[in-house]
Amino acid sequence: MSDQVEAAMRSEAPQMRADKHVSLQTVERLSAYRRVLEELDRDGVEYIHSQQFAGLVGVTPAQLRRDLSSFGTFGNISRGYNVYQMGRTMSRIMGTDSTQSVALFGVGDLGRALLSYRGFEERGFHIAVAFDVDQDKVGRVFAGRRCYALEELATVLPEYEVRMAVLASRPEGLQALADRVAAAGVHAILNFVPKRVTPPEGCFVENTDISAKLEKLSFLAHAQATV
Repeated sequence: MSDQVEAAMRSEAPQMRADKHVSLQTVERLSAYRRVLEELDRDGVEYIHSQQFAGLVGVTPAQLRRDLSSFGTFGNISRGYNVYQMGRTMSRIMGTDSTQSVALFGVGDLGRALLSYRGFEERGFHIAVAFDVDQDKVGRVFAGRRCYALEELATVLPEYEVRMAVLASRPEGLQALADRVAAAGVHAILNFVPKRVTPPEGCFVENTDISAKLEKLSFLAHAQATV
């Protein structure tokens, strides 16, 4: 890349600043913005205007501009948003511009599927290590990751520099597990188990119930069919 091109890209880079009072809804939309930007970049799109961009994400242009204003100045009136630069900025805002190590708890059917899923790596998350209470699984390697006993949690997590955890274990003892993970210094937990977890102090928990999503889709499809 020439010096002239690099200088031009730097001049178009968004001027980023973070508003400390950003809502969770804005953060969720930010993830959708980043995903669309990645798709546009792969398709070779260099610039996009707010109206087009908002339409692809499914929000109004006014909502898009409000969300982005929480983080700085993006784009210009004549050319619109620089897709590549804006995507990089979104990654920095969300802390995914460098790979983060994740620990998986539970190496059952769902856990093994998550270990094999490559989409996490593409978004900056690497499941580095796994844990299970089943002694037949402890010590084995699943999809390139070693499975440890739950009793080793406190020493293994710092060794792998784990910053996030994914729960795919049995519902029994789930809250106690989340508490132990938080006590070991991991303060971000994604819970796939169909049982709610109360966030330990200083910890963030995202509960994801796949069955509930299917129930929602079932209701919408049924309601549509009866109209």
